[in-house]
Amino acid sequence: MTATPTVPERLLELGSGFTRHHDALTDIDLLRGPDPAGNLTRRVAAAQDLAREALGIADALRTVPRLRHTTEIKAAMKCSVDLAERVAKAADLLMNTAGILQDAQNANKKAVAQQLAARLDARRRADIAARVASLGSKECLAMARLIAGELHRQRLAPGPRPSALAPSQYAALEAVASGHVMLGRRLGKPYVRRGQTRVSLSAIRSLEDLGLVHREPCPPVPPRERVHLTRDGRLALTAALARSRAAAPGAVGPTNRPPSTATRGPAR
Repeated sequence: MTATPTVPERLLELGSGFTRHHDALTDIDLLRGPDPAGNLTRRVAAAQDLAREALGIADALRTVPRLRHTTEIKAAMKCSVDLAERVAKAADLLMNTAGILQDAQNANKKAVAQQLAARLDARRRADIAARVASLGSKECLAMARLIAGELHRQRLAPGPRPSALAPSQYAALEAVASGHVMLGRRLGKPYVRRGQTRVSLSAIRSLEDLGLVHREPCPPVPPRERVHLTRDGRLALTAALARSRAAAPGAVGPTNRPPSTATRGPAR
């Protein structure tokens, strides 16, 4: 029987959800085709699911038996609620944008300029929502680190398993959890597209061999694959985070807020 995921594991899984949402919003085909409004509406539902899970994690923290609500735990709960609120606002932005696209399409099918303006504005708004999702992946990792460390300090979680991975492999797991690792091909050879953390293709392949990460097709072109943690990968990373020094309360939360989701519709 599979054990119930811990709060840090749930946060790492939520982070993967934010990465998938970000990739879908940056897909160049999102606003193409006959029904861009329908495409956006489907992303609204995904964003709302992410917001509900973020709130659910905050509620789960409140009810962990014997957990002392230290400054760190309170900071994590607040960050989770704030994240849910921002994602919900981004979902509202997408819903409003879907309505604008639908109105432009229904108003006059021959008004090509109006429809183009609406799609360009929709792309800008989708990019704002994608920025929120990108930050969400990083915030989930920061919260998972803090909570795993606090649960370990309060002796409310099993002791971390002995380290079986190299530091470079743990660094790669964190990069994956942050939504930084994507695989592509350049001149016929595979390469790793990453963020600020240095990640080698050999490290990713070794984690794949251990069943700690897996690849998923990623919408942007040229064809790429996003790397995500498996359940065993989330377990391994949670154990590593419990050993690491918990982040200070001020370190939980976005360091760079996305642009405001308040925006005007396209010029009529």
